[in-house]
Amino acid sequence: MLKTRKAKNSTRGIYIQDKELLQTNFQPSRPFVYEIDTKGRSITIRPSERTEETKNRVSKRCMRDYVKPVIDIRDKSVLSVLEGAKHLEIIIEKNRIRVVGKFNEHTTILDTTSEDLQSAVAETKYTSYFQRALKVADPILRNIGLSDTAKNGLKLSFDIISLFSGAGIMDEGFVQEGFQVKFALENNSEAVMSYRLNHTNDIACVDITKFDKSAFNEIGSTVMIGGSPCQGFSNSNRHTNFLDNPNNLLVREYIDSIKNNPNCKVFVLENVPRLLTAGNGMFKQEIFDELSDFDITSGVLCAADYGTAQLRKRAFIIGSKIGQIELPSPTHNEDSYTTVKQALNGLNDKVRNQLDYTIPKPGTIERMSHISPGSNWRELPVELMSNGMKEGKTHSNVFRRLLWDKPSIALPNFRKSNILHPSENRSISVRECARLFGISDDYLFTGSLSSIQQMVCNAIPIEMSRAIAKAVKGAIKKFNNSLLQPQLTY
Repeated sequence: MLKTRKAKNSTRGIYIQDKELLQTNFQPSRPFVYEIDTKGRSITIRPSERTEETKNRVSKRCMRDYVKPVIDIRDKSVLSVLEGAKHLEIIIEKNRIRVVGKFNEHTTILDTTSEDLQSAVAETKYTSYFQRALKVADPILRNIGLSDTAKNGLKLSFDIISLFSGAGIMDEGFVQEGFQVKFALENNSEAVMSYRLNHTNDIACVDITKFDKSAFNEIGSTVMIGGSPCQGFSNSNRHTNFLDNPNNLLVREYIDSIKNNPNCKVFVLENVPRLLTAGNGMFKQEIFDELSDFDITSGVLCAADYGTAQLRKRAFIIGSKIGQIELPSPTHNEDSYTTVKQALNGLNDKVRNQLDYTIPKPGTIERMSHISPGSNWRELPVELMSNGMKEGKTHSNVFRRLLWDKPSIALPNFRKSNILHPSENRSISVRECARLFGISDDYLFTGSLSSIQQMVCNAIPIEMSRAIAKAVKGAIKKFNNSLLQPQLTY
């Protein structure tokens, strides 16, 4: 036996993507069959040697360094054997997987993997211990409370609610670190289409201002993440707070969403660096005050410091009820930054989204031909400059040509700014931009060209998201470890 774990019973299907599948005969594209035991209320899945025997195939999920096998069963007639189960027991062996329905809600299952300590502890076994523990000097346990921990087996899950999810790039970083997105919300319908191409969890295409936030309590995720847009950074007219500025309505919505989920023990808010300095830090302080029941850490990170080939800076605010969570330390420096050449290595026209770029007009191509690597519109002959350029009112990113041997600049909308390929007279493609965000070639984008160009540029680089996810994961593991390793004397 490689692993035994507890899983939620879902009417949508059985979805298994544990790392332990790498050690089994369930490899991507391999056929599999399943047997139904109606009496034992279980399903046994086995790999098959005969492709004609079944249409079922092991799917795959591409991670940063490996491909993870995925078992996905949606057949309603098969799932009916598990109907009514409080939860499922997943037993993974080298040559079979058993899915057993458990109809006693107090059934406890031991996960044999030590990495994530996913052991489910029956409430009755440790109730007396935790009642005593809450009376001693353990600020973490006192803060989270017995009722919150006991109802989930006295441990925290790695579940996420994602808000302002876009095409799901920030979510992808967390998924690659072992988190499960239980629910996502995004208002842009084309971004939702791309999200659904790449993720299996539910995503609602809805305006958050019209969403019933009481649902967050029912979903009950431990972690909430999101990058709510905000524009109201002006220091003038301070008769109202920053959070009362209509331009910052979505920040307020994010805060209200957290408040409507009492299960939330960690939140991550991502935004532009200006969020932390607006009004000499007053905007940041308002957010801290609104969420004062969390221990909060904030700061600005650069994506290049974590392996992304882009000098993109973003602000992060991490709130925690399980102990302070520090921002992740850099893994790279200027001497080891990933370059544009390294990021784009091996790209060809057969890679999806590589041919998705704006075709330049002849006049635009002529302008591009004057721009050398690392330079911008300032190299244009005066006769080819716009009036704004002649007056010096054009942003330095316009007609910026990337350098092969350096990380990219922080990428704005590369269509509007005409961010140029290092050696070709065209703007970069959607796939090239995705590579500069650390996004795998298997992560696909769909929709109108202008829409997919924008959704990539709105993203959080994968390596940056993973670094934040690792920090959060470490804190949850530490908390769960503390529950499983009593240090009390009586």
